[in-house]
Amino acid sequence: MILNRYINRQLFVTTVVVAFVLMMVLVSGRFIKYLAEAAAGEISADILLLVMLFRLPEFLQMILPLSMFVAVLLVFGRLSIDNELVVMRAGGFGIGSNARGLLWPILMATALIGLFTLYVTPRGDAEVTRLFDEQKNRSVLELLTPGRFFSKGYDSLQRSTYAEAVNREEGLLENLFISEIRYGQGDAPRQSMTIRAESGKLVHKEGLNYLQLANGVQYQGVPGQGDFSEVAFESALLQVGEERIASRPPKVRGWKTIDLLKSDQGSAKAELQWRISLVLLVPIMCIAAVPLGQVNPRQGRFGKLIPAILSYMAYMGALLVMRSRIADTAAVDLEWYLNMAWIHMIAVGLVMLLYFSSGLIGKLRDRRGGTRA
Repeated sequence: MILNRYINRQLFVTTVVVAFVLMMVLVSGRFIKYLAEAAAGEISADILLLVMLFRLPEFLQMILPLSMFVAVLLVFGRLSIDNELVVMRAGGFGIGSNARGLLWPILMATALIGLFTLYVTPRGDAEVTRLFDEQKNRSVLELLTPGRFFSKGYDSLQRSTYAEAVNREEGLLENLFISEIRYGQGDAPRQSMTIRAESGKLVHKEGLNYLQLANGVQYQGVPGQGDFSEVAFESALLQVGEERIASRPPKVRGWKTIDLLKSDQGSAKAELQWRISLVLLVPIMCIAAVPLGQVNPRQGRFGKLIPAILSYMAYMGALLVMRSRIADTAAVDLEWYLNMAWIHMIAVGLVMLLYFSSGLIGKLRDRRGGTRA
């Protein structure tokens, strides 16, 4: 139908614009967070692009329902202000017809969100977990930049490392300088150690990373005291990291949907219901947005925008609270009311009430108009 194509075209353009703006805000904030971690040496800058790409489906599955909801509000708000909805209603194209006209866009968006939340996003989250685990096992050679100091803290230890040159092929650090400060209670320096060596080579022993230093001098003592010791050595071992971490299984958010169905854990049930809820969120809120977007011309195009967005936030907030409650409860102890289905049923009931009240108000207006005529 021509009217449906007209509305759907505006809906598509508005959804893309709103989604792009929200995506830029969310991606920028997350990228700045990862960039700060890379600057602190916690992760390598080489994996930033990969991490962001794996996170994109997760961003989209959160942004797209809200973008489409806002787009429906804006489109029907504009149609109301321009009195186009009045003309449609006079031609028998009422609120129910408006909602049915959005059937294909809603089905397409629901299918896309279902693909993301049930399949793509868990795989991406598992890959991100794997990348971060690999970063925890990086060697000093991967962290150091020749001619620059690198600092990293380990609980009560702060270490600064400098190498004039790094031979990555042979695994050698040349003209090496290392400074360590160990802290006691109250963050007071307890011990200081400074090492100067001609070279250092990374070795692995018993699951730990060590630097095998050659031809150097070690100075050790307590800051503020003059009894520092000086020890020259031809070869020495210095532990440069914690025990190597084996690859961990992904968190429950990285599990495949089929694995969630088989699990009896409360956290798995919460994650499964959350994924299904994101799929149901699209049709419920988009159908609700049709009457919410129809405003009185005197109210302005954005007359109901803020209350509508607040209702969306309340819906999402209720789902998040229920998700947390289910995850914190053992599966065998789950009460009958700890289920997100109740929230969706309440939302559907409110949407039906919204359509009923909107239809009733429209009939009253028509009767008043006929009486006056």
